[in-house]
Amino acid sequence: MAEAPARPTSVWTRPARARRDQPTLTRDQIVDAALELLDAEGLDGLSMRRLGTRLNSGATSVYWHVANKDELLELALDRVMAEVEVPDPADGGWRAAATGYARSYRAMIHRHPWTVTLFGSRPMVGPNAVRVLDEALVLFGAAGFTGFGLEYAWSLVVDYVIGAAGSEASWQVNQAGTTVAAWIETLGPFLAETAERSPRLAAHLRQIWEDETADVLEGRFAFGLDCVLDGIERRRPAR
Repeated sequence: MAEAPARPTSVWTRPARARRDQPTLTRDQIVDAALELLDAEGLDGLSMRRLGTRLNSGATSVYWHVANKDELLELALDRVMAEVEVPDPADGGWRAAATGYARSYRAMIHRHPWTVTLFGSRPMVGPNAVRVLDEALVLFGAAGFTGFGLEYAWSLVVDYVIGAAGSEASWQVNQAGTTVAAWIETLGPFLAETAERSPRLAAHLRQIWEDETADVLEGRFAFGLDCVLDGIERRRPAR
């Protein structure tokens, strides 16, 4: 007989421990230290041992608050979700609010690139994530969506932002200290060879590479977001 699958766990559903047993180290201090490591070195830079060293505390104090690294990442991800703002659609309409929501989400990912691979890995049920989702439901509800239609519209915007911002953040992290001019110089032989076989492609690549990277990324994000919102607009329920 096959073994039953393990029951999933979450730091947000584990019963709280008695306060009398709580060590001096607080959960907020643990999350603060974890965020410092994550923002500086990414997911690979965070381990329970390194966290304990950074906190000048034994592993027992850390494990009192979290059972493992996965629970710690749940806490860290929810902490940065507090940075995401969802404008009120009553102030300028659902589309303006959706644009502000998407840009706030994107900015958060740029500040914390390590978040990208965590989205979708497990339910986000911490207080900050729940607040963001609740406000997003109001936003897309104002566009006329309900039920699964609302879920699809909301998730489409979020999926676009995570994909676009994740790619942007990956480039910025891995190309820190590298200039566009240096890349053009490196790609010179490739572009020259490509121009012989496909002059149109070579000309396009050179045009893109000669522009400021930030401007290219901004234009690409804005264009994509407008296309996403145009599509949602066409599918809005008739009123």
